[in-house]
Amino acid sequence: MASISSYSKQLRRLWHIHRQFKNTSVPPTVPLRWMNTHRVRSPIQRICSQCCRASYPSRTLATIPKGDQKKDLMFSSDFKPDIDLDFLAQNAEVIADRISHRKGKIDVHEVLKKMKEFQLIQEDVHDVQLRLQTDIDKGLNTKELESMLKEKKNQLDRAQNDFYRIAVAIPNSIHPDVPLTEDADPVLIEEINEKRSFDFPIKGHVELGEDLDIIRLKNLGHTTGHRSYFLKGAGSMLEDALVRFTLDRLIKNHGFKIIKVPDLIKPVVFEACGMRTEGLHTQVYPLSPEYHNSDLWLAGTAEVGIAGYLMNKTIPMAELPLRIAAVSRCYRAETAHSADARGLYRVHQFTKVEMFCVAANESGKESEQIHQELVGIERELFSDLGLHFQILDMPAHDLGAPAYRKFDCEAWMPHRKAYGEVSSTSNCTDFQSRRLHIQYKPSPESQAKYAHTLNGTACAVPRLIIAILENNQQRDGSITIPEPLQPYMDGMREITRPASGKLHFTRL
Repeated sequence: MASISSYSKQLRRLWHIHRQFKNTSVPPTVPLRWMNTHRVRSPIQRICSQCCRASYPSRTLATIPKGDQKKDLMFSSDFKPDIDLDFLAQNAEVIADRISHRKGKIDVHEVLKKMKEFQLIQEDVHDVQLRLQTDIDKGLNTKELESMLKEKKNQLDRAQNDFYRIAVAIPNSIHPDVPLTEDADPVLIEEINEKRSFDFPIKGHVELGEDLDIIRLKNLGHTTGHRSYFLKGAGSMLEDALVRFTLDRLIKNHGFKIIKVPDLIKPVVFEACGMRTEGLHTQVYPLSPEYHNSDLWLAGTAEVGIAGYLMNKTIPMAELPLRIAAVSRCYRAETAHSADARGLYRVHQFTKVEMFCVAANESGKESEQIHQELVGIERELFSDLGLHFQILDMPAHDLGAPAYRKFDCEAWMPHRKAYGEVSSTSNCTDFQSRRLHIQYKPSPESQAKYAHTLNGTACAVPRLIIAILENNQQRDGSITIPEPLQPYMDGMREITRPASGKLHFTRL
């Protein structure tokens, strides 16, 4: 019989696992050790895993750490946000006030406690390093001090990680014109285009889409579950038209550069962008660590990918302001259970065109000017589509942690008899750049400074489809295609009821 060493690496793993199952001396409550590199990928491994679980349902699979590999840390000495520790220590009440205005749940005193803990360990590391250097100079045995230093550094990494995981969520400062009271309503900046009146009973986008056979929302339990959808025929063409129309405007009229971003990104980038990956209310989907070796999460917006692309970069002044756009699929764990959740309004995945800008911070006004530019782009896009919408300056309690100021565009959705958000744009000043080390140099000889970052939605496809279908419906149930989109839909002017056996047909 061949020895175990002659087996393939995969089979040797399985052999060791089965030996554990056969060991009756191990209580069933003790986790079985599972190789860290396994992740249940191959069919053989999956069968083995399922078989073991079936035989021992109360027993879990644990991992074998590689050597003395320490627990994965989100933040460590290799990468950590540049949080202004002096400002934090001296302005605890100011920061607590920021948190309260945004309905945050961070305890600033807990943050200060964590900061002091890691600073004390930092001092211990420094002391041990000095002692070690002294003993090296004297030619003494340093083995004990080297072991102590290694342990202290591990403690420091863990303490720093504990601190930064909390501190990274401390919110940005707030623009002085933003309403601060807890019950403050958004400030109406402008209403654009007239609200259409109808002389016939109107339908919602769900009924319109199903009648025209361009949207499928029912019977998805066996494929995707709720909060998902299929766009068919002219519905799919409408999505493509919206994306291409938006990109053409951004590239040709506003000087944006296009980038394709990954959908799977490490949590440190999410956290640095101000999007929490922990807690009950996170909107981010993780890949299961049971099946995947990497700590990766699905992006809910291209903003995260673009920010990650710029991470650790120093941008020459001549390239600012930097204007970047990206089209991506967005994945979100939406949790609302209101009527808003019906149809396309709140879905788990959708297509979006995102704008991302990087501005200098010489006068302190550059990012505010870019912010107004982004609002103007959104105004132009939605106005040309013929939508009636309003622009709102959002109050502090509606700001996310990174936003210094945020403007929302809300389009009128007749069937809902209400406005619905179709885009937002935020000025994040140096919140993200400090956490991701995005800097610029005013001149080649000068010291690098933290840039300001901004982001805005140019086209959130499902919300715009809702607004277009409901506002452009005709008495016979057909939909008039907005004129700017017609060239992107082969000249089609209307979406009409489908003929029998066909997805749809359109009227030229």
